[in-house]
Amino acid sequence: MAEVPQVTASAIKVVTLTANDKTSVSFSSLRGQGVIYNVIVWDPILNTSAAYVPAHTYACSFDAMEGNCSSLGRVSTKVFFTLFALLGLFICFFGHRFWKTELFFIGFIFMGFFFYILITRLTPIKYDVRLVLTAIAGSLGGIFLVAAWWRFGILTLCMLCVGLVLGFLVSSVTFFTPLGNLTVFSNDAVFWVTFSCIVVLIPVIFMGCQRILNILTCGFIGSYSVVLAVDSYMYTSLSYIALNVLKRALNPHFRRAFTNVPFQTNDFIILAVWGMLAVSGITLQIRRERGRPCFPPHPYKLWKRERERRVTNILDPSYHIPPLRERLYGRLTQIRELFQKEQPAGERTPLLL
Repeated sequence: MAEVPQVTASAIKVVTLTANDKTSVSFSSLRGQGVIYNVIVWDPILNTSAAYVPAHTYACSFDAMEGNCSSLGRVSTKVFFTLFALLGLFICFFGHRFWKTELFFIGFIFMGFFFYILITRLTPIKYDVRLVLTAIAGSLGGIFLVAAWWRFGILTLCMLCVGLVLGFLVSSVTFFTPLGNLTVFSNDAVFWVTFSCIVVLIPVIFMGCQRILNILTCGFIGSYSVVLAVDSYMYTSLSYIALNVLKRALNPHFRRAFTNVPFQTNDFIILAVWGMLAVSGITLQIRRERGRPCFPPHPYKLWKRERERRVTNILDPSYHIPPLRERLYGRLTQIRELFQKEQPAGERTPLLL
C-alpha cells in the first residue's frame, strides 16, 4: 500500500472521482474488521500518478476497557440472537407444520424491527435496555398475529405478513450487492421506494401459491437467523445484509457511505451453511406436506363447532361438566375448608351399660 503498482495490484478500487466531484467519500466500517484505505491521484496531462499515505482502521479501540476489539459481542446480543436462532432453526424445518409458531416468529420480526428503529431514534435508552424492550414488543407482536389468526382466520392477511418478511430479505440481498452502491440510491426517496417495491413484489408474485411462499419463507428466514447468531460470536459480512438496512433507517448520513464488505474464508463457509440449511428445510417441508391440506382450518370455527356439539350431545362426558364459575367456587370452598377447625362429631359422653 506504499507505491502505486503495489496498491493497484493488491487493493480493490471502490470509487473514481473527477475534478468536478466532491473529494469526500464515506465508507461503512465493520467493527473489528481491519481495512486499509489509500488514494491514488492521476494527472491526465503528464500521465503520472502518486499514492497518498495509507490510512487504516478497525472501527474499534484496542485500549478501551469496555467494548474493545477483543470483546465486541455483548452478552445481551448473544443471548437475544441465540434464542432467536434456535426458534429460527425450528421454523426452518417445521414452520409450515406448526403454523401458529411460525406466525409468532413472523410477528416477532415485524414488531421487533420497527419498534427497535422507533425507540432508537426517539429515546436515548441504553442498548441492553433497548434489546430487552424490543424482545418484549416483538413477543407482543407475535402473540397479536397468532390471536388475529385464531379469531378471524384471514389467511390472506397472514400470508401478506409472511411474504413481506421474505420480500424484506430479498430486497436486502439485492442492495447488499454492488447494485446498492449506485449513485442514484444515495437519495433516500429513491432508495426506500425501490426497496419497498421489491418487498411488496414478492408476496404479489407468490400469492397464487401460498404454501410454496410459506415454505420458502420458513427456509430462508429461519436459516438466516443462524447467520445473525453467528455474527454475535465471530465476524461475518453476511449479517450486514440486514444490518445495512437497519443502519440506513437509523442514521440519515449512512446514505453517503459505500457498503462494500470483504468476503473472507469464514464468510464463504457461513454462506454455504446458510444455503445448506435453507435448501434442506425447504426440501424437507415440501416432501412432508405433500398430500396434506395447505393450511389448517379456522381455529375459532372449530372451537365454536366443538362447543355446540358438547352442549347438545348429552352422551358426551364433557356435557356433564359444571360451568367454570361453579368449578372455581367449588375449589375455593375446598381450600377454605382446609383452614377450618374440625368440628366434634357425635356424643362424647360414655355409655354406661
